[in-house]
Order: sequence, then structure tokens, then C-alpha cells
Amino acid sequence: MAIAFHEWKRKGYLFEQRSLYPGRFRMDGTLRFGKRFSVIFDASTSVVAAGTNLHFRDDCQIRSGSHGKLSIGDHVFFNNHCSIHCFHEITIGDNSQFGENVRIYDVNHQFKDRTKLISEQGYSEGAIHIGSNCWIGSNTVILKNVTIGDNTVIGANCVIYQSIPPGCLVLNRQQLDIKPL
Repeated sequence: MAIAFHEWKRKGYLFEQRSLYPGRFRMDGTLRFGKRFSVIFDASTSVVAAGTNLHFRDDCQIRSGSHGKLSIGDHVFFNNHCSIHCFHEITIGDNSQFGENVRIYDVNHQFKDRTKLISEQGYSEGAIHIGSNCWIGSNTVILKNVTIGDNTVIGANCVIYQSIPPGCLVLNRQQLDIKPL
């Protein structure tokens, strides 16, 4: 069976990930991904586990470290330029979809001590749970200590910093102030 070079290279990349990090990158089924898809681990025991029929478009990235646990359900879709930064715990339910440029962070810099650089103060962590059958609109940022309930729609350009109950629509009601010169 002939395989085009780009197809072979993509399959080879996944093989490399699985052999360099045995047991840390687990998939139950089909993974489709576009150009420049990456999964990056640190030296900890972090784990990325994914279900069946996962689809990442171009320029998507998963970063996993500090013993983080990322779990992605079945039939989940990530559009272009999405990133997941998992250093504690992130779960994503089945049949959820993510618009372009969605960012998910379960860590944040600490900045309580004004006498130290922010880069010297470490991180705070918190879990993120995204339910099943959710639609997360483009340019949304999801921060630590958040649960998004099942069947929830998050509109474009939202910063999600608090939990959302199931079955909700969340909109960013930012208004443009347009005045003649």
C-alpha cells in the first residue's frame, strides 16, 4: 500500500510520541490532525488520554506537564490554532466542539510578592471540566477552577473564569462605542 510522504510523516510522528512517552499518550481510536499538530510533555508523569474520533485542525497544540491529567472524550473537534495547557487536570466530554483559537489553561502565574519577578513566583493550579455536547466559540479562553456543564454554548471572545451550569448560552456583550469625528 502506497502512503504519501506527508501521511507517512504524520503517522511516524505519533509513533515517535508513543515510543518516547510510553503510557503517557493513550488513544482509543481514530485521531485526525492538520499541519503542525503537537503534543509536548515535560519530564513528569503527566498523561494525555483521548477517546475515539478526535479531530485537530492546523496548528493545534497540547502541552502536558507537572503530573497533569488530560482526558478528552469521543467525537471531539478542535478548529485551527487551539491549545490546551494541562499541568493539573482537564477533562473534556464527548461530542464537544471548539472554534478557532480557543485556549485552555489550568495554571496561572502567581504574583503576590511585589519584591520578586513574576517568573520566580511559581504557578497556581486548578481543574477544568468541560461537559459533553458543548460548543466553545472562537477566541475563547478557559481558565482554571472552571466547570462548564453539558449542552452549553460559549459565544466567541469570552473569557471563562467561573463555572457555567449545564444547558446555558454564554455571550460576551462587549459593545462598540461608535461616534462620528
